[in-house]
Amino acid sequence: MKIALFMGLNDTYEHGITRGVTRYAKSHPNWRLYGYGWMFRPLEAVEYWQGEGIIARIESPEDAERLAALRIPVVDVAGAYLHPGFHQVNNDDELTGRMAGEHLLSCGFRHFAFCGVKQVGWSEKRRSGFLTALGRAAADVPVFEESLPWWEQLENSEHLNDWLSQLEYPVGVFACNDTAGLKLTDLCGKLGVEVPQAVAILGVDNEDVLCEMAAPTLSSIALDCETIGYRAASVLDRLLNTADAPSRTDTLLQVPPLQIVVRESTQIFTCEDPLVEQAVRYIRTHALEPIKVPDILSQAAASRRNLEKRFRFHIGHTLHTEIIKARLEHAKVLLRNSNATVAAIAEESGFQTLQRFHALFKSVEGTTPAKYRASIKLGGTGGGSEGRFALSGSREL
Repeated sequence: MKIALFMGLNDTYEHGITRGVTRYAKSHPNWRLYGYGWMFRPLEAVEYWQGEGIIARIESPEDAERLAALRIPVVDVAGAYLHPGFHQVNNDDELTGRMAGEHLLSCGFRHFAFCGVKQVGWSEKRRSGFLTALGRAAADVPVFEESLPWWEQLENSEHLNDWLSQLEYPVGVFACNDTAGLKLTDLCGKLGVEVPQAVAILGVDNEDVLCEMAAPTLSSIALDCETIGYRAASVLDRLLNTADAPSRTDTLLQVPPLQIVVRESTQIFTCEDPLVEQAVRYIRTHALEPIKVPDILSQAAASRRNLEKRFRFHIGHTLHTEIIKARLEHAKVLLRNSNATVAAIAEESGFQTLQRFHALFKSVEGTTPAKYRASIKLGGTGGGSEGRFALSGSREL
């Protein structure tokens, strides 16, 4: 069975998709992959290619029409331009935008902006999710959008310079992908705008080499590209081989993003109350240590009652809850990305007992740590909190 990968293997997204498709193909000996990379049988001109199916990253209406003309099953893994004849398996871009909004809110920002691509599906969905998380109307969040690939003409973009200069600082900017984020970071440097003090920037894709080379390094949302590729191959296989193949041509499967990889471009907490800002920064720096509320008070020139009142006003919960929140976020990263036991993760995340960790985790996430880990490995979201954080009671850790 001849299967084509219509993508160039040019970035982390395409590498991950290809890993997933290749993993699926290795368990199906009748699959023969064709593509544009050295590891494939050559796919030189798709218009003249004769095969059974295509997995494609479609990023223009022209490419969509080229593939539709072949009249064979196509599974699109980009979600940029919807076509009535194609099936879709792609990243959950609405959820990606919500994650971005929650992250920048947690940095203390009150002003936000979005940098995206005009009339492209995945960018529009990321913007929509971002606004949802912020609880803002579109008119309240400055947006810069131009056609693909606008970042290649950044040096001559007076429009972008003006947009960036007119933002109200400090501001949290959600860039639709890492390429846009890196270009924004570079432009901030040329304009003398401090990152993250004046402009915090969050990208998408976690192009790790590029993100680490940026100055300052770029925070990014990592996507589960390998799962997208694997599921796209599975959908295509059903279309080609089974009687229960989807009868509709608008199948849509969405894979949740993995996590936010925090680097220097969003390593900041800002607040108009300097004591609250100091307290949050202390908690986030020392949360994995056996700290308690008195340790925070020793760093602040305020009584517990005064600081708690001011903290609730700006953050929405207590000092104690903020400690728990920081520890649980660290534990979730370990559950997603390590093979350590739940007990070891509880200890490394600063919890004194495994029982207390279980109780707090379930209270916030609505599931146990083990079930959360299993859900992530199956491509789920891990829980239903989606940024909401609430704890009952005020027991110490």
